[in-house]
Amino acid sequence: MILDTDALIALLNGEPAANETIRRLEEKGDQVATTIISAYELLRGAYISSEPERNLAEARELLSNIEILDLTLQAAEEASNIYRDLRKKGCLIGDNDVLVAGIAKAHADAVITRDAHFRLIRAITAVEW
Repeated sequence: MILDTDALIALLNGEPAANETIRRLEEKGDQVATTIISAYELLRGAYISSEPERNLAEARELLSNIEILDLTLQAAEEASNIYRDLRKKGCLIGDNDVLVAGIAKAHADAVITRDAHFRLIRAITAVEW
């Protein structure tokens, strides 16, 4: 299962629903990961926050304890196909979300998110946390 940026932020904020989702996944033996795209978004937010030192430390700690999936050529191909399909439907979304979806598709994994954009992508499964 791949955590999107909103799920990572929820974990950092100690949101019970996010923590419970991760606990249930780990109990089932599901491996939890995130993407390099979400890592970038999380770190970017920490750098521009009102408390960058504290937020960077927390973000780095979280990211050091989770597998980070890279953007590979296969994932770029999958993302390009997803973009094409969304464009045909007239439902374009942000490039970062398309890239996260491409990585998820390349790994045949679901995305844990509350971002409604992912529900527009038929090629992947979006699971709400």
